[in-house]
Amino acid sequence: MDDTDYALGRTQAEYQRLTEQAEILRPVTERMVLAAGIEPGMRVLDVGCGAGDVSFLVAALVGPKGSIVGVDLDGEALKFAEERRAAHRISNVEFRRSDARSGDLGRPFDAAVGRLVLLYMNDPTEALRQIAERVCPGGIIAFQEPVTRIWFGAETTLPALAGLIDLLWKTFERSGARPDLGEELYWRMLDAGLESGPRAFAEIPLGSADLAYRRWSLFAQSMLPKMVEYGLAAEENILDLLARLHREMTRARGLLPLTSLMVCQWARKSAGPA
Repeated sequence: MDDTDYALGRTQAEYQRLTEQAEILRPVTERMVLAAGIEPGMRVLDVGCGAGDVSFLVAALVGPKGSIVGVDLDGEALKFAEERRAAHRISNVEFRRSDARSGDLGRPFDAAVGRLVLLYMNDPTEALRQIAERVCPGGIIAFQEPVTRIWFGAETTLPALAGLIDLLWKTFERSGARPDLGEELYWRMLDAGLESGPRAFAEIPLGSADLAYRRWSLFAQSMLPKMVEYGLAAEENILDLLARLHREMTRARGLLPLTSLMVCQWARKSAGPA
């Protein structure tokens, strides 16, 4: 589903990282889709479904009379998602290797949802417009996207974390992705013609020092090859930064950020003429 040089890689380790991240983001995403109006019986499109976690979450909300079609261009991720679906005997989800903007996905959906996917698209506004064409009049469009550079003084209180976040941001930017797409999401939905709304909230999931270090270090390890390839840092410098991060978080008191700021936003497609 991406149009960028995907900086996180496509490995089994990355798919496992995504499933761990999904557990952290699940409450935030669930609040978004419920606020957006996802309800039992709906047919929902999961854009850029990856390992399948958003599909599984929404499948539980729409129930057995509803259905989910998860689409992605990463065949290995879809294979992983399908193995998980079968293992959990989830019957109202199917995965397809397709592009949500242009593939043949059958009859219109009641809603389209996505998490951390628009930031990888060359033109998120046009993508929203094309995805909305897959949705029924009056249907729901709901996306969760990051704002990476918003850390409220972390440069002084958590300098190693601030340094890592800056390196991650530069890597995303070099890859062609938009690591701060969340702050653009409002006007992009308006420009895509979604005039009913949009509405939004934002959250930063927090956790213990051990969990925070694991989340950020795994993120950095997935992106390390691209950091080195782009010439942003040598591998030994990145490993030194992670060692400093570990010491910093071990000394920290209180809860620490587990992800970037997550902007959760939704709107409805125009219902058409009265």
